[in-house]
Amino acid sequence: MVNAISNSLSQDWRALRTPALWVAVGLLFAIAILTAQIPHQHVIDVGYEEGIGDADLPFLRDFNTAEKSFFGTFRWTSGDSQVFLPTFGLRATVIELHWLPIGAEIVDQAPTTLQVWHENRFIAELPVQHSGSRQWLIVPPTADGNLHLRLVSDSFQPAQDPRQLSLPLERIIVTTVPGGWAWPALPLLAWWISGVIVGWLILVRTMHRQALWGLAIGSGLLAAAMLLDPARWAFGAEAAFAALALTYPLTLAIQAWARRQIRLQGIADTLSAIVAIAFATRIGGRFYPASMPGDIGFHTNRFHEALGGLITIISKNRGIDFPYPPGPYLLLAPGHVLGIAPPLLLQIGAALADSLGALIVYVIARRVLPPRPALLAAAIYAFTAATYLTTWWSFDTHIITQSLYLLFIWGIIRAWEDWRAGQYRREWIAGLAALSAMVFLGHFGFLISSGTLLGLLIAIVWIARGLGLQWARAVSGPLTLAIGIGALFAIIFFYSAYLSMFLAQLNTARTGGLTAVAGRAPINREALWNNLWQAGLIAHYGLLPIPFALIGLWLLLRRQGWQITIGLMGLSFVVAIIFATLPFITQVSNSPRYLMALGWAIAIGTAATCDTLWQRGWVGRINVIGAGLFVLFNTCWYWLTPMLWRVRPPEPF
Repeated sequence: MVNAISNSLSQDWRALRTPALWVAVGLLFAIAILTAQIPHQHVIDVGYEEGIGDADLPFLRDFNTAEKSFFGTFRWTSGDSQVFLPTFGLRATVIELHWLPIGAEIVDQAPTTLQVWHENRFIAELPVQHSGSRQWLIVPPTADGNLHLRLVSDSFQPAQDPRQLSLPLERIIVTTVPGGWAWPALPLLAWWISGVIVGWLILVRTMHRQALWGLAIGSGLLAAAMLLDPARWAFGAEAAFAALALTYPLTLAIQAWARRQIRLQGIADTLSAIVAIAFATRIGGRFYPASMPGDIGFHTNRFHEALGGLITIISKNRGIDFPYPPGPYLLLAPGHVLGIAPPLLLQIGAALADSLGALIVYVIARRVLPPRPALLAAAIYAFTAATYLTTWWSFDTHIITQSLYLLFIWGIIRAWEDWRAGQYRREWIAGLAALSAMVFLGHFGFLISSGTLLGLLIAIVWIARGLGLQWARAVSGPLTLAIGIGALFAIIFFYSAYLSMFLAQLNTARTGGLTAVAGRAPINREALWNNLWQAGLIAHYGLLPIPFALIGLWLLLRRQGWQITIGLMGLSFVVAIIFATLPFITQVSNSPRYLMALGWAIAIGTAATCDTLWQRGWVGRINVIGAGLFVLFNTCWYWLTPMLWRVRPPEPF
């Protein structure tokens, strides 16, 4: 143990002495100095909180909610509202404020003057023009290079309005005053440099000789972000460092596990790198200030309810009531005992579960693929956009349950193989019963989709047994018993509480169809198709992996014949087709998140196709690279836009 720690510290010390690291740090520092000399103008469209462009978050604090008017978007100040804009360097700035007119019905209550402060330093007192105005003021250089304005005025509360209002602000334009030397904002630059150093330690551990490429790409992207949008670049400094600081110990743990389980060290280290990048991008995106919040508030409240003993609640999705199982909250509960705040615990738990899913996909893929294509399958699973969609919507219970579902799939495969060999019958019955119960009690959508898959699998097994096939005799009994125990446990201890609700919905559906259960008009089938095409096939996976996966499934079946892994992949596609077709029949958009449950099969099938194309020469390799770049661009789009501008991606399904 002592030797392992000593060797680990020695490895990090050697990595820190690498000249390339300090060349990259020096270049970042030089570009930061260059950026501080370049004239900048930053526009904040107040009230424009979601969308690419001059969105107003995370620059505004203590403003009222966004509103729209004849003049455009705006927000009311609250009496002591703040504007925070980092990294314009140690130079003076010109602030332009666009105020909207105040309605005649409240003009007598509005303030007549506005004080502008920079933190606790008084800048100016401005008169208020109730007909609207534009005002300019110069703010001298600040000690830390950050602009931190306070707009202070009297406030009032209109009749039948709970808000404290002051003045309606439409736009802020911040322009640096040219001329003279200016230093960059050093504290934020220090956070970024610290993040680069920690990231370098992770790269050296996992990528070895290719670490220089990772450093070059990462530093280049960081420098480009600093030049293109220094303010949003600065807001990411602490988030990036926090994410990488959490990723470093995770990398050590995953690498230690992988090297023991995988004989090829290069494969083990690359797999560790995939998990590290997946975790860092997910949790770093969640840490970025004012990024898309998703359902984190709902899950925080639900977490408290579950810990308080309220485990049977009714939730609603697109008009239909459904049970909301508490399983993932109970799995995370020990972390709350350690003092971790529930929102942080939920986000870290979801990011960890999602990134570890790549490990499980690799282990499953190794049943049908060589090591390198299996590694590609893990990367495809981790870095297609689908899992990032669930991250941004903060579907934390879904994310955790999906990882449990992958573990369950692996358990079925291993149990199937052992049962056919006459081994571990009782052990796997108990293990699969526990895993199935965890999936059934994790998310209602996975209960439906996995229940359909398991029903088809058990039916096939018993039909095969009736035909006299020996393998079916070995697996039919224990498989049915294991799944039956898990399902019975979930029904008795949770879903039985919703029996009256299910019966009422069944009666409503029998008389008025599923649209009556949802209480909504039937959805146009053209709209359903457009949603499936744009939000499903393109947004989730970048379109190309889906046909690649179907081809890969055919290739695997042709080469290896029927086996349980290939069978589960095929059944997963059958289940997905069923639930994709169902809304066109019922004209109700509710369905379990079947495309998410299909992710592992898409990853393995796509990897099989890419491996075949890669071996066909340069034409095949160009196709693989082109498809990979398109998918990667799609993923980057759905990672960056919700993080920087809160653009809502399609809801996963």
